[in-house]
Amino acid sequence: MLLPATPEIANSPDGYNSLISRLDGVLLTGSPSNVGVRWQKGKFTRILPVGLADHERDFTTFRLIHDCVDAGVPLLGICRGMQEINVAFGGELHNEIHSLEGFLDHRSDKSLPYEKRYESRHAVEILEGTLLEYLLCDQGVDNRVFDVNSLHSQGIALAGQNIAIEAVAEDGVIEAISLSSASAFTMGVQWHIEWADNDQPLDLCISNAFRTACKERLHTNDGKK
Repeated sequence: MLLPATPEIANSPDGYNSLISRLDGVLLTGSPSNVGVRWQKGKFTRILPVGLADHERDFTTFRLIHDCVDAGVPLLGICRGMQEINVAFGGELHNEIHSLEGFLDHRSDKSLPYEKRYESRHAVEILEGTLLEYLLCDQGVDNRVFDVNSLHSQGIALAGQNIAIEAVAEDGVIEAISLSSASAFTMGVQWHIEWADNDQPLDLCISNAFRTACKERLHTNDGKK
């Protein structure tokens, strides 16, 4: 099921609760647009991000994220989706990481074909004591450094409430997060696991964990019928 931007539902009292009761999991995809909303003075406020804005998606996903977490629906955010999870819980974003001293240029090379554009760009390190470390250990993977195809201009500047940092790039940019207060699997990754080869253990670990959580949600819903 594809959910279009529906801010009118997001602003309604019930939000997405009726829809979420029928969902086994939600995937927040990447996008050419940048997150154009921030938590300011006790409310979500529009800003003009560098590049493309999509405020209708912003207000849709922020309500959707909170409704999913409240209902125990597994959630996985990719690229923009990871940034949305962070901002949804009050976190901050850098608008242009490449313009800041000491950081790499994480943007994609638009002159390349997609197959080349989404090849691995840099390494990330999985932090100790994180959910990702546990998932890797559970799969018998000892490595904690992986090459990823992380392509973005915005990036997390400040983690939101209950946001746990899972992985960082070599320049310190946050590349993966989880939500410690969520009852179901809730994770965001800055790179594009949908382009991963089947032999990439980190990406398989994440997708398998999300799939398992969705199956558990499905079985729970079936048991209530």
